[in-house]
Amino acid sequence: MDETRPDDDRDKIKSVDASLDIVEVLTDEGPLTITELAERLDRSQSNVLAHLRTLRDRGYVVEESEGYRPGLRYYEIGNKTKQNYPLYEHGTGPADDLADETGEYVWLMVQEQGRGYYIYKTGGDDAVESGAYTMGSRWRLNSTASGKMVLASMDETEVDAVLDRHGLEGITPNTITDRETLKAELETIREEGYARDEEESAIGIRGVAAPVRGFDGLLGTVSISGPASRIKGTYFEETLPDKLKETADIIRIRYNGAAAVDR
Repeated sequence: MDETRPDDDRDKIKSVDASLDIVEVLTDEGPLTITELAERLDRSQSNVLAHLRTLRDRGYVVEESEGYRPGLRYYEIGNKTKQNYPLYEHGTGPADDLADETGEYVWLMVQEQGRGYYIYKTGGDDAVESGAYTMGSRWRLNSTASGKMVLASMDETEVDAVLDRHGLEGITPNTITDRETLKAELETIREEGYARDEEESAIGIRGVAAPVRGFDGLLGTVSISGPASRIKGTYFEETLPDKLKETADIIRIRYNGAAAVDR
């Protein structure tokens, strides 16, 4: 076994782990006081305060009257990070065009460590805000059309590794939470070349996703979401998948062309 692997506990720096624990708790529950953080993390107040001072001085947390919360430094980092993804660089223009054409929300998703992240969102004139999806949010791959499309691009060993790590928790009653049922759907997705979300991530919202591939593998997905009352029938099963595949091809051509120039 490679002893330098980052997931080896022997390589972990406990102080970094502790700081990240604080950041994650503040992200989920903040603002919190030092006492509240110490209780949640089972650490001494002096230990928590030492970490908070360092994080505050670097701009990663902010101290307010109610307690500490994450700072906007993360927003800056997130914006710069997403711009490093080829899907963002080459996909935002075609996504905007598709949103204008369909009137719906169009999304770009990438996968990292077995989770899906939406890195771009653009809406047409008829787009309906459901509140279910947010920019930068992290999703289990079994719960959205984009996530299932990513899983369908993996081999069975990779799929099992993701499901073993993150599970199959349901978001709505329609989310697929059975492994064999999901694998059967992944086979259908591979055959059809696109994935559907049948109100699996939010009740009342349907979605369709297509893969965006470069010459060196999957870049991510492009997807459309909208009200189930509107996204149905032939529009859901044929029209939108065809439009998404066309958009994915445009992004692929742009990426491959730019990559060829850079070589």
